[in-house]
Amino acid sequence: MSNPLSVVVDADIARSSGTSEHPVSSGSRALLDSVSKNGHTLSMCPKMMAEWKKHRSLFARKWLASMIAQKKVKFIKPAENTNTLIQKNLTDAKKIGIASKDAHLIDAALDTDKIIASNDNIARDVFCELSVNCGNIRSIKWFNSISDKSFLTTYLSTQCFVPPNYYVVHSN
Repeated sequence: MSNPLSVVVDADIARSSGTSEHPVSSGSRALLDSVSKNGHTLSMCPKMMAEWKKHRSLFARKWLASMIAQKKVKFIKPAENTNTLIQKNLTDAKKIGIASKDAHLIDAALDTDKIIASNDNIARDVFCELSVNCGNIRSIKWFNSISDKSFLTTYLSTQCFVPPNYYVVHSN
């Protein structure tokens, strides 16, 4: 097995990881299963834990309990710098709102192994735009459990090379 990674998993994945075979549910479940099966840890800041408790499915509740029992959850209190970067570098109120809602994901990723799993492509796009002026977030890998399911499963099992399109980087 490769070195264990610490992964930031957005609450949208916890919410959608139900037992149905719908692509959203199965992709979210596959991500959570891959994290645990490959010996990785889940990074949780207080805001993320509150979101998980509010939105998690039955599957995610059992999965999180199992991860906590195995001591595979890393409870962190990252520096909260992203909201300041958002306010200083974005001007569109809608984009500021989108980014502010998920700023804790960026803060947590920067404090750990710089890996985010979230199905929120709109937030990802706003953070990619923010990366033009905030170079520190360009090192974050952002995976979607639905559209990146195959690559993400491979990455979590082999820690293979990650192509640039998975990074939080603005493309021209």
